[in-house]
Amino acid sequence: MFCTFWGGHAELMELPRTLPSRWQRIGPVLTVTGREPRKSAPNTAIPLAFLAAVATKAPLAPSRGALRRALRGRRRSCVVPAARTGFLAFPESFVFGVATSAYQIEGAAAEGRGPSIWDTFSTAGHAKDGATGEVACDHYHLFKEDIRLMSSLKVKAYRFSISWSRLLPNGDAAEPPSEEGLRFYSELLDALLQAGIEPWVTLYHWDLPEALHAKGGWLSKEMIVKAFGDYARICFHHFGDRVKYWITLNEPWCSAVLGYNTGDHAPGYTEETDTACYVAGHHLLLAHAEAAQIYREEFAQQGGEVGISLNADWRQADSEREEDLEAARRAMEFSLGWFAEPIYLGDYPKCMRESCGDRLPSFSASEKKKLFQSSDFFGLNSYSGNMAKAPPRPFEGTGYWEDIGVEWWHTDHQWARTDMDWPVVPWSLREILLYVQDRYKPMGGIIVTENGCACEPDISAELDERPGALLPRPWDGVRRATSSDFEDPERVRFFRAHLSAVHAAIERKAQVKGYFAWSFLDNFEWAEGYGKRFGIVRVDFQTQERTIKSSGHFLARVFEANGLEAPAKEEQYPGRTF
Repeated sequence: MFCTFWGGHAELMELPRTLPSRWQRIGPVLTVTGREPRKSAPNTAIPLAFLAAVATKAPLAPSRGALRRALRGRRRSCVVPAARTGFLAFPESFVFGVATSAYQIEGAAAEGRGPSIWDTFSTAGHAKDGATGEVACDHYHLFKEDIRLMSSLKVKAYRFSISWSRLLPNGDAAEPPSEEGLRFYSELLDALLQAGIEPWVTLYHWDLPEALHAKGGWLSKEMIVKAFGDYARICFHHFGDRVKYWITLNEPWCSAVLGYNTGDHAPGYTEETDTACYVAGHHLLLAHAEAAQIYREEFAQQGGEVGISLNADWRQADSEREEDLEAARRAMEFSLGWFAEPIYLGDYPKCMRESCGDRLPSFSASEKKKLFQSSDFFGLNSYSGNMAKAPPRPFEGTGYWEDIGVEWWHTDHQWARTDMDWPVVPWSLREILLYVQDRYKPMGGIIVTENGCACEPDISAELDERPGALLPRPWDGVRRATSSDFEDPERVRFFRAHLSAVHAAIERKAQVKGYFAWSFLDNFEWAEGYGKRFGIVRVDFQTQERTIKSSGHFLARVFEANGLEAPAKEEQYPGRTF
C-alpha cells in the first residue's frame, strides 16, 4: 500500500483505502502510511488531484503548487525526484550532445594564439601543480581524431568555444583576424558537419585576451562592449554559414564573481570587492546584448539563433518557514536572476537593487530595450544543489556575499559527493528547470548546456600518481588505437539520474530542448589543474591517448535510442530529497 517515487515521476504500486496523510522516507523509496494528521497541521493531507495524477501516470505539473501548499509548514524531505520505471523516451527533436571549451582542450598556445588572462593566471602558479592550458588535450592537432571518436559515440551536437585570442591575438579588430585561427575553426566546423554533428559555438568561455585585460578588461565598459561586438561580428561573418547555434557568454556569474571578487579564477582581481563583480557582470550583459543585436541586424539571413549560457545550482529552502523560503528565493535571484532577469524580465532582481543600491550599475532605457529578450534560448549549466536558510543575524559589511544575506551552502551529510566535493542531488536539476520555465518562460525553450561530474574510480587516481601524469605533453604524431575499457560506474549513475530528472521536468511541461554532457574529454579544470576529470573520454596527458569510458558508451546508447531506462531502485542517491 504505497507509492514509489524516483526521478520526478511517480509509479503507483497500491493505494490505501483512506487518504494518506503522512509520508515517510525509507531507503531509496517513499512509503505512504495511513497515520492520522496532527491537529496542529490540518493542511498536510495530500490533494486527491495529486493522487489521481499518480494513479493515471499523468504529468505532475498541475499539482505542483497544490502539493507545496499541502506541505507548507513541514520539512519538504518527502518528495523524491528520480524517475518512474521503464524506458524514458525524449522528444524526437531533442538535442543530445557533448561540450568542451577552447582553453581547456586546444593547447597549441604558441601557434598563432595571443595570450589570454588564463595564460597569465595559470603561469603565475594559480592552478594546482603548476598546470596551464599551454598543451592541454592538444585538440588543436587532434581534432579530426576527436571528431571520429564523437561519431563512434553517436554524438549529435558538439558545443565548443572559439578562442578570442586565437582569432584576434590582441583582442580587438584593429588588425585582420589571424589566418591560422580562421583556418583551424573553419576546418573544425567542416569536419563536424561532414560527420553529421551540429556545431553549437560559444564566443566567450572565460579566456579574455590579455591585451584587453590590460586596457581594463570587463571593468571598462566602452572598450570591452565594442571589442566583444567586433569579435562576434568576425565570427558571424566567417563561420555563420555553418553555425546555426551561437552562445555569446558562458557562465558570466563565474567570470564576474570568481574573476572579480574571490580571485579564484582569472584575472584574479580582488580589489573593490564590494563593487567590481557587479561592474564586470553589468558589462558582460551589455556585451551579450551587443553581440545579439549585431547578429539580428546584420546576419539574420543566416537563419541562426543566439543565446547565452547561465550557471546556477538549485537552492532549496531548508524548511517551510517563510524566512527560509525567502532565503531560497533570494539565493536564486542573486545567482541565476542576476543575469537572467535583465534578459527575460527587463531589469535586475528587486532584492539586488535594494541591497546593493548605487553599487549595482543601472541600465539606461535603451540598454534595457537592447537586453530584453536578447536570447533565443535559455542555456543552463547546472551541476548540484544546496539548502538555503535565513541567517540567525544579519551579515555585516558590504560585498557580494554579504549582500546575498543568506546561508545558501547547507547540505545533507548523506548526499553523495563528487571528486569536486559537490553534492550529488539529481532532483535539483529537475527543480531548477521547472523554476526557469515558470519564472522566465524563455522563448526557444531551455538547453542544458552543461551537466556532468568528476567521479573517477580509484584506478584513475592511481594512474594520475605516476610521475608527470598530469603534465600534458604535445601529441608526438603517433596514431594509437583508441581503447575502450575504462570503467567509471559512478559517472554512468550520475548521468542516468540527471537525465531522468530532465525527463521528469519535461513531463511537467518544462520546455527543455537539449542536453550537453560535460565533458567530452578530460581537460584542464581551471584552477584545479588536470586532477579533476569530467570527461566521458579519458585522456592520458603524457601521450594524448584517448580511452572511451563506460559513461561514454552509456551516453552513446542514450543518444542512439533517444532515451534511457529509468534508474533502478538500488541506483537512487541517498539523503534528503524534494
